[in-house]
Amino acid sequence: MMCKKTKSNPEATASSPTAADPDRLEHRVRACIAAEGITSVTAGISGGADSVAMLLMLRECGVGINAVHCNFHLRGDESERDRDFVEDLCRRLGIRLLVVDFDVKAYMEANRVSVEMACRELRYAEFRRIMRENGSDRIAVAHNADDNAETLLLNLMRGAGVAGLRGISPDNGEIIRPLLGVTRAEILEYLESKGETYVTDSTNMSSDYRRNFLRNEVIPLLETRWPGAKKSICHTASIMRQEERMLDWAEQLLSDADSRVLPFEAIRKCPDSKWIINRFISRFGGSPTQSGEIAASLEAVPFQSGKQWTVPQGRLVLERDRLEFSVPHDDLPSASCEAFDTDGNSLGLALRAPLSELWTSLPPDRIAFRKPETGDRIKPLGMSGSVTVSKVMKDARLSQTQKEDVMVALDTDTGEIIWIEGLKRSRLALVGPESDRCYRYRRTDTRIHAKEAEE
Repeated sequence: MMCKKTKSNPEATASSPTAADPDRLEHRVRACIAAEGITSVTAGISGGADSVAMLLMLRECGVGINAVHCNFHLRGDESERDRDFVEDLCRRLGIRLLVVDFDVKAYMEANRVSVEMACRELRYAEFRRIMRENGSDRIAVAHNADDNAETLLLNLMRGAGVAGLRGISPDNGEIIRPLLGVTRAEILEYLESKGETYVTDSTNMSSDYRRNFLRNEVIPLLETRWPGAKKSICHTASIMRQEERMLDWAEQLLSDADSRVLPFEAIRKCPDSKWIINRFISRFGGSPTQSGEIAASLEAVPFQSGKQWTVPQGRLVLERDRLEFSVPHDDLPSASCEAFDTDGNSLGLALRAPLSELWTSLPPDRIAFRKPETGDRIKPLGMSGSVTVSKVMKDARLSQTQKEDVMVALDTDTGEIIWIEGLKRSRLALVGPESDRCYRYRRTDTRIHAKEAEE
């Protein structure tokens, strides 16, 4: 029978919570529409149970509807019957309808695609055109929970990752599927409660198409062994959609930040700290075991800043507020040198010089540059006594990576540290009026050299 009319069943209505309360499904659709601020839709209406139910629910929501019926002329009289049914339905409901005719065979030959793909491409291209012309907020289609389960299984058979196993998107910003969380059984009960009719596509009974094979044979067989299999499959799709959102969030977070730094704030915001840490360190060859160790270290009391893990591409370091990847540099630091006659001008330059420069009376043969070593001390300008270089760096709140990049200057005759790059000057070996010559040293990528220059 090609056209069906649902019959009222008082006993079924009284015992079924869905049939007894059709408002529940209408409320779900209304919430779906309202959540995105949608006021109008271009709705694809085939005349089948799903699309008829969607049309009724959208109408109850009060949303503006431009209904579109696609006639592919593939089923002879049945295609014409579907068109007539949809026209009568929309006329009765007072909904504007546009019927679009397609030459599917010609499209298949021109584009070398299957019947399924041809119908899909033609249908959605027309939906998009009509949506643009009418200024609709979304294209509304009637995929339901059963369709979602079938899609996940189809993608699984093709070999899919998270994107494929998420199933169908309920709303991708262009297409909304308000019935995606509703089962086929619930839809039929809803139509029965409304006393509404619908048509059946006879090709759905054939298992020649892959989706029909899953619908008619595979899923019913699964249900005999695992009752509720469809529900479980849809739940898996929902989990995969959440996973994909998490992946998108993580990629955006990691791309917005320094690619070598994962702030603790980002780790705290992530529902699974170990997951985001693993996502970050895997870029540098880090392992899941290291992810667990790092996550545990973040919770350790007291917190150990400077703790390190070696990875294939370098190392990971826990700083005060972030996890940082770095590549150790074994090269000795170097600085360029410029020599000046000591006069009022050069003395003024020395007094105003930033801490990134060393102005001193010591010539190049009295200066050595190296990285800080344990036990190094400096006698800071303006202070009495001495302080360790490590304390100076700690007070400056340098990260472990920054500490290892700091350069110090050593008086080779006395062994005194006279400068910590960017942080402190010593009160020793300063430029004074009694100096015949003074020297300016600055970090360089080349070896230390002296350049005589008259200012």
